[in-house]
Amino acid sequence: MNVPRVLREQVKEYERAGFHVTAVEPRSGSHFKVWFAEFPDQPQIITKNALDWRALKNNIARYKRIAKGETV
Repeated sequence: MNVPRVLREQVKEYERAGFHVTAVEPRSGSHFKVWFAEFPDQPQIITKNALDWRALKNNIARYKRIAKGETV
């Protein structure tokens, strides 16, 4: 599968924060369904257009809450 560069950059940022992507599935348009090893039962929908630092920071904070078991 051809994964866009901006999505690969997002994955690198998530891995720096301690999250590991296990699978990526293309969805409609510019969206991708992404599974993380830390919470495999809750795939996340990520857009390849959002490489804004604030969006990444908010996603990482949300993923930390999900990994702790808090409800989002």
